[in-house]
Amino acid sequence: MGKSKGSSGNWLMTYGDLMTLLLVFFVLLYTLTPSINDGVFKDFISYFQKSSGFFDAQNLKSQDFEIPADSLNVEDLLEKRVEYWQAFADLLEEFEFSSEVDIEVSSSGVKITLSDSLTFESGSSELLPNAKTVLLEVADRIDAKVIEIEVQGHTDDVPIRENSIHETNWHLGAARSVSVVQYLQEKSEIKPGNFKASSLGEYNPIADNNTESGRRKNRRVEIYLRDELLMNSRNTELWF
Repeated sequence: MGKSKGSSGNWLMTYGDLMTLLLVFFVLLYTLTPSINDGVFKDFISYFQKSSGFFDAQNLKSQDFEIPADSLNVEDLLEKRVEYWQAFADLLEEFEFSSEVDIEVSSSGVKITLSDSLTFESGSSELLPNAKTVLLEVADRIDAKVIEIEVQGHTDDVPIRENSIHETNWHLGAARSVSVVQYLQEKSEIKPGNFKASSLGEYNPIADNNTESGRRKNRRVEIYLRDELLMNSRNTELWF
């Protein structure tokens, strides 16, 4: 085989393209970082604008990577949002409802679990007075940051009585979730289309249905508030 008489230099073009793509990739990662400092970022971009490297100063400007103002203090906003829901938890304790209402805040949003003893009489889907008191406080806290509200009805595995207006535990769970949705929608200013009611009946237990205490835990209503601010936190741990 004959030897090459010289290098064509074509590899330099391929190498340069690869470096350009890698640099653009890391710049995009940098711009997507929460709590990034705007001044530091502009200094970062200006360095490449002044240089004669891969970026052409006439084609790339710092405003092309402008960071929305509301994302500059994400950590502060997130902390305030957690405090916002912590105040609700404190209020429940003040009204001595904390044993019947559980609240969890995470990057999935806010989950509020209401016990059966607080919400409904046995086999009924009509809200009790204490349930309305708690739900009124929930409705007051549903603001524009809450983009979806889903209510799930859960029951134990005890068959429905023959004289009940509900045919099965599916129907009972659905009726209870609808009652909660209707009340929240009436007391808040969120559009009806942002609400969802569903029933899991007896098929998603959190305790043993063979004991009375277990069945009591399984009879519950779960409210899921998809909080836009919390969902953008990228943190999966529960705060409280």
